Order: sequence, then structure tokens, then C-alpha cells
Amino acid sequence: MAKIKQNSPVLFYYNHSKKWLAKISKKESFHTHIGVIKHSDAIGKEYGSRLITNKDKYVYLLEPTMFDYVMKIQHGTQIVYPKDLGY
Repeated sequence: MAKIKQNSPVLFYYNHSKKWLAKISKKESFHTHIGVIKHSDAIGKEYGSRLITNKDKYVYLLEPTMFDYVMKIQHGTQIVYPKDLGY
């Protein structure tokens, strides 16, 4: 597996409903309800490995797929007319 470097995209996976997509930066940290995830701890590890937060919870470091990008990016609003909905 590939190693995680500076500016690498990483999907932090806690469980099926809790996933976070981030670009790794040495000085960044990510605060969640399961604890603080330090980006510097992820640098040098392989995709598929896991980190421990300060609350002793495990977070898996996964390589994002195209599905993850589509589901996690911010989507702009769009007007949808009834005909487009198939009404």
C-alpha cells in the first residue's frame, strides 16, 4: 500500500455513519466527538492503518474512492422543476 504524505487525501473512517474526508497537512488537527485526530500522526503511515485519538478511539486511514469524493464534497444548490423530477 501507498504511504500517506503531506497533501495526501485521506478518509478518516470511524464507523459506517462517521467518515471524514481531509487533505493531510502537518500542522492541522481535526476535532470530533471521538477525540482529536492529528494529521501529523497520519504522515508516514500506510493507507489501511489506524490511529488512536486522545479518547482512545480507533480511526482507520483509508484511501478515498470516487464515491467518497462525490458524497463528501459540498454541493451547491440547484433548482429542480417538477418535470425534471418525473412528476
